[in-house]
Amino acid sequence: MSQQESCRVLVLGGYGHFGARIVRALAITPGIKVIAAGRNPSQAAANLPGVDLASIKLCRLDTAAPDFEAQLAKTQAALVIHTAGPFQGQGYDVARACLGAGMHYIDLADGRDFVVEFPQQLQALAQQAQRSAISGASTLPALSSAVVDALAPRFEQLHSIDMVIAPAQATPLGMATVRAVLSYCGKPFQCWIDGRWQTQRGWAKPQPVHFARIGPRLASPCDVPDHTLLVQRYPGVATVRFRAALELPFLSRCLAAMAWLRGHGLPLPMETLAGVFARAGRWFDRFGTDLGGMRITLRGQRGGLEHTVHWDLTAPMLHGPEIPTLAAVLLARRFARGEGLPSGAHTCMGLLTLAEFESEFARWQIDSAVS
Repeated sequence: MSQQESCRVLVLGGYGHFGARIVRALAITPGIKVIAAGRNPSQAAANLPGVDLASIKLCRLDTAAPDFEAQLAKTQAALVIHTAGPFQGQGYDVARACLGAGMHYIDLADGRDFVVEFPQQLQALAQQAQRSAISGASTLPALSSAVVDALAPRFEQLHSIDMVIAPAQATPLGMATVRAVLSYCGKPFQCWIDGRWQTQRGWAKPQPVHFARIGPRLASPCDVPDHTLLVQRYPGVATVRFRAALELPFLSRCLAAMAWLRGHGLPLPMETLAGVFARAGRWFDRFGTDLGGMRITLRGQRGGLEHTVHWDLTAPMLHGPEIPTLAAVLLARRFARGEGLPSGAHTCMGLLTLAEFESEFARWQIDSAVS
């Protein structure tokens, strides 16, 4: 592979909510030529503020096109970063096309089934192509697993992993994110609690949670890859739980009400409600702050005694949406340096350390601390 080819990185959804952030980060990375791809290149100027458009290449690509793989091949990219969600219910056609075109592949998927089944579905093709395919290069499971990997050695026995993400109310939201959030609202899913699989419903029954530097919130269960992946990664753990905590209790209760109605069989028009919820949420921004956060709590035993460790992240100035992009940016930079990516198909666990994420936190004044 030539040096020029190894440094061409194509971002699918490059003008979108997360894709634009990745384009911006990679455009100023020495040795990387960024190709920002999407259905409407005319939107690039509006959605890529601060990016010198002369320093990147704009490309029209439609993942649904019958000749998508051929279109990909023409870009001569060596690595594709797929950000065009939602991934819930999405198939693996894009990943297969990238591997078929001889390209390495990374996505920001957070759909549980999509990420968990990714290695099995893509392993044979990735090995045949001698390329790397990585799914879940996002907050979950890339960052969450890196935190647990860093803190688990503090325990002789790890009993529980509890994760909560708390976005700032005024955080900009892409429609793909809103659709992903609502896709499992009221839907049952399996969660590993007290050593057995138990049923929970998305966004139902919010409970109070506390953080280090942001106010208390109501947190509701959400269906994410970690529910399966961390149980597999830490066989002795009895409980793995993930919840999301909106800043305003009213909005949490609105989602809980929708979850109750949907759980009782009311066929709510979720596609329509996604647009309504996104617009209504902006009206409430005046009542929120610019602080977002994340808390991961590990409980277990050390020295024969019960032991608890909290890892808290606080993101100021609405910088929270940078966090889901950091894993893909770090992996792309590693690739561009010639360090390579692991051959075959993988979930994004064990590929990045917490220290690597912390180096990126500093760029955005994001604070993290262990207590």
